[in-house]
Amino acid sequence: MIRTEKLVKIYQTEDVETTALNEVDIQISEGEFVAIMGPSGCGKSTLLNVLGMIDSPTSGNYFFWIRK
Repeated sequence: MIRTEKLVKIYQTEDVETTALNEVDIQISEGEFVAIMGPSGCGKSTLLNVLGMIDSPTSGNYFFWIRK
């Protein structure tokens, strides 16, 4: 199971602060199939990078359970 609570990801440069994820709450149960869709630049890749543990959120909680 995957669950997020108020997941936030902010990218910062010297001049610009970009919010890629803004308090995202999702829950994906075991065996469930999910499609992530949206327009270019809406945070799909950022969300998948956080869920895949390639990137870390700026704030919020991410829970990942594996059934043994």
